[in-house]
Amino acid sequence: MVKQNITIKTCDECGSEFFEQVSPMSNLCPNCSHQLYGYEKCVHELKNGRCQKCGWNGNISEYLEKLEKSNNENL
Repeated sequence: MVKQNITIKTCDECGSEFFEQVSPMSNLCPNCSHQLYGYEKCVHELKNGRCQKCGWNGNISEYLEKLEKSNNENL
């Protein structure tokens, strides 16, 4: 199935490409939108290194890596 009318943008936070139409924020991928602002999380369906739902390629910014590590240490 070929997706039509999909605009691909680059996330300002992690640098991943993402499908603009499925992100709640215009300059952040769904993953960063969730991690930084609590928007709904994409349940990623990875195929060939890219989410079929949102286009995220698995990139995580240095800031979000530190934040995740800090959160895990506080559990």
